[in-house]
Amino acid sequence: MPAVDVGEFWGLIERAVRQEPGRAHRAGWLQEQLAAREVEEILDFEAHLDDASDRAMSWLMWGAAYRIFGGCSDDGFCYFRTWLMSLGRESFERLVDDPDALAAVPQVRSLAGRARGGWLADEWPEWEELNYAASEAFEGVRGHGANIYRAVEEHRREPRLQTLQDEHWNFDDPAEMARRLPALARLFPQLPTEPLPPVPLPPVSGGPEREPGGPTPEIPGQLAIPGLPGPVHGDRRDDTV
Repeated sequence: MPAVDVGEFWGLIERAVRQEPGRAHRAGWLQEQLAAREVEEILDFEAHLDDASDRAMSWLMWGAAYRIFGGCSDDGFCYFRTWLMSLGRESFERLVDDPDALAAVPQVRSLAGRARGGWLADEWPEWEELNYAASEAFEGVRGHGANIYRAVEEHRREPRLQTLQDEHWNFDDPAEMARRLPALARLFPQLPTEPLPPVPLPPVSGGPEREPGGPTPEIPGQLAIPGLPGPVHGDRRDDTV
């Protein structure tokens, strides 16, 4: 049976980044490559994408994205995790283990000290289009409306990883931010005249109350699906530093 193993998955991601200048073109190249393969290979690619995204889904990594963006919704965090993949397998693994090391990544350092409203589209640390490359290829092979999300769960050989297993913390607490992500806190200082917007918490019905601060995902442990309702604060296009 044809298969895309994890090494080939990363090889495709890294080739796309080397060969194409922009994120939309890179995702388009990946879609073309996948559309020429067997259905099982498309599903393998999507499963590896989910696994990589799940590995990066920690509260500490979410706090890093929150600090860089000045606020980060669950969709924004999903696109941030796929952007991490564009840095290549070696860098991705290192950053998953140490999110504060993002402060040394050139693409992140180049944003420091600049108004977020002035960041160019391809400068934002996100890669939304990667989330759709396999699904578009799958529809091209199976027909319009084919549901890759259901198909990949039936196809996958191992269960999805548990996510957000580290300690939840208040992203708006300056002392906590400085303690957990010191390099990023220095690189993107929170100005007292322009505080980060508060993060709304969903209504709690039964069960213990969650500590204030920090976003709460709509579907914990799952890759965010575009169009799913979620927290609306922190619209990145309007944020300024």
